[in-house]
Amino acid sequence: MLLPSKPAVLAALHLGATLGTCKSPVILADTNRDGIVNSEDADGRAFWTSSRGAIFLPNVGDSSNRCPNVDLQGNPLSNHELASCNDASGHLLLEPKFAAPLKTLPFEVADGGFAHIYASPDGASSRVRIFLNDFPERANETSAWRFVDPEFSLNASQIRDGITLGIDGREFVKNSAIWDGKVTVRFDVYANSTTYSDAVQLKIAPVLTHHHLQSVTTLLSTAANASDPVQLEFLRQLDAGREAAGLAAPLYLFNQSSDIWAQDFIEPAYASMPGRDGPVSIRIMLRSAQSTRTGGRQVFEQLRGEGVGGFQPEGGRRGFGHLEINSFGNLETIPPYVSKSGIKYPVGRIIQGKHFEKLPVETMTNFLNGQELQKPLLLETGWLLIGHVDEFVQFVPSNETGLGFTIAIADTASALDFLRNASAAGHGNVRAVSFNRSVETTFSVSEEELATTVDQLLANATFREVNAYAQRHIDANLEILLAEIPLAREDVIRVPVLFKDLNMGGGGFSRADDGLPSHTDEVMRDEWLVASFSPAAINGIVIGLHYLSPKPWGPVAGGVDLFEEAVKSAYGRAGMD
Repeated sequence: MLLPSKPAVLAALHLGATLGTCKSPVILADTNRDGIVNSEDADGRAFWTSSRGAIFLPNVGDSSNRCPNVDLQGNPLSNHELASCNDASGHLLLEPKFAAPLKTLPFEVADGGFAHIYASPDGASSRVRIFLNDFPERANETSAWRFVDPEFSLNASQIRDGITLGIDGREFVKNSAIWDGKVTVRFDVYANSTTYSDAVQLKIAPVLTHHHLQSVTTLLSTAANASDPVQLEFLRQLDAGREAAGLAAPLYLFNQSSDIWAQDFIEPAYASMPGRDGPVSIRIMLRSAQSTRTGGRQVFEQLRGEGVGGFQPEGGRRGFGHLEINSFGNLETIPPYVSKSGIKYPVGRIIQGKHFEKLPVETMTNFLNGQELQKPLLLETGWLLIGHVDEFVQFVPSNETGLGFTIAIADTASALDFLRNASAAGHGNVRAVSFNRSVETTFSVSEEELATTVDQLLANATFREVNAYAQRHIDANLEILLAEIPLAREDVIRVPVLFKDLNMGGGGFSRADDGLPSHTDEVMRDEWLVASFSPAAINGIVIGLHYLSPKPWGPVAGGVDLFEEAVKSAYGRAGMD
């Protein structure tokens, strides 16, 4: 689980030089996206386009830690109650630095003149807030700003002087069929029995997921104590890897849940708008669409704070319970590229996995599609027990492809070749899994698997069939990616990984009789649901050119783990260590 680097320095509202008195009302925003509101923003301000038009932020952090996790009796809040509180849930501008600047230019009116400033249409007005700044010299202070109700009247003196304003968002684009993020701010002046009007259109910033070409400062995981020695040892090794990768920040550990799969219940994202001194950004932590997965509540219980907000999908079919298709292990991001069909993805593109005819929950799909810039590309993950894209594919930095990245993908053929070569070299009686339970605690494996030799594994017809089945699906997914991304096939990094069927040791997947839907899908006739045979090196952590890989526990010959050496060689092709 990665927390990418701190967003750019956050700027206060800055307005351009005051212009002369206008002959008609003029309201401006940062239409040309240079971080300053001035005369250069006048043209085309009434209609927002992808290339021109002001942007504002969802101001959904908790800058003063006022949002509770429990009620007055100490009972946990419902999911909806927990997610409802943020800096924009009231009528105070608690974080002025996240408000986008607006300005009306001086307009000469008689003393009896007045004006209204309001957002439209109605569907947008309830999702944004507009504020009036009475004290520009104190623009970073909450007390300098007043909420502007649509019926609030601005007097003639204010109209003549020009009005300093700010706008922020109360929520995100959750479904573009309901609200596409656009809002028109209208400036109506009433004077001498005449109504004068002007308008400027803005759009809320999209919430974007991070990709592996962005820098990393902090690793997230779940805390543990002596009662959970496996997670405790994992954290020790993760911390050593963090230090070796040069990350100064300590591990950030969740402590409100025993759910160790942080990668699955949370996905870091961000929203950004132009500022005078560079991008103004707020972190948005996404909670997985798994309503009964309490670990996801930590988005709000622990992470929500100054400059950090959260999004929680609510409702929708298949969002109840803890369905693995909705975990964030089933969501990854392709780094920026231009597709073979010419479509630009300047901030990358999301991939998700479907489970044959079953799709990820519609509330999350609507949200991701509503952000527009990273519309998900669907792969097929229904052949896997858990069914996540991160079990077989990832995107890693590379200076050899012309894209800045390449695809790393699980490869059973090379893994089987390593086993055959080991057997041919006289190591057929070596254990296929070298894990030593007496000295290690970080791997759950059956006694039957531990006793299986290389030759026994190669002689197992079901094992060979399962891996051929897995490879067919991996190959089909790779074809989807290569049809989209202009990457040469020979530049794909193939990482040796083996798979097993549910009944090939290691047990199945427990299903509690608690009334909740099963986490995973049922096995279809003549099909398998498979999982990695040993820890899959493909499912690791990318930190620049450093790669923290699960130890594969492959067969050992001459004191060397054959799979471990193969993994190092594979990632070495991308210049990673």
